[in-house]
Amino acid sequence: REEQYLRQFGSVEDLMALSLDTTMRLVSPLRRRVDVDAAGRLRVGSDRVDHLSFLRLHEDTPFCLTTVHLPPDVGALVADRPELTEAGTDSRVTIIGLLDGRLPEPIAEAEQSVTVAVASAEVAAQLDCPPQHPLLRIDRLYLSASGRPVELAVSHFVPEHYSYRVRLRRHPR
Repeated sequence: REEQYLRQFGSVEDLMALSLDTTMRLVSPLRRRVDVDAAGRLRVGSDRVDHLSFLRLHEDTPFCLTTVHLPPDVGALVADRPELTEAGTDSRVTIIGLLDGRLPEPIAEAEQSVTVAVASAEVAAQLDCPPQHPLLRIDRLYLSASGRPVELAVSHFVPEHYSYRVRLRRHPR
């Protein structure tokens, strides 16, 4: 459908290029907080992680709300970026794109899981959908070349504005 955002992703580079035709609007600026679950998934030695959230828009329509968790030392690498510190700021960046140029080693892979969730009141207000509305949830854990987790992104997509498709191919015999 024309009102849905459609983009093909097959690599980490494709995810970094998401900024070519979408806008990131910062909802919750980068700050440190206790999040035991995110810290565990990022294999951080404490319970504290850096956190931010943003909307992803295509042609001024919000189709995704993403919460990003970063190990504190990784968050420090981008803490000076106004796109991540001033709520309401619009930009054409991606977090992994910002990080990739500042990390000691590049982002090499992402582990992804896709599930279904319902919109909490807070998420619904941001995505302009009713509370309890079904959403597509995609979690991505980005890893450096040495396998270190450097970012956990948890995204909630409105299915009326976003479709997730995968093409699988069989190896030739």
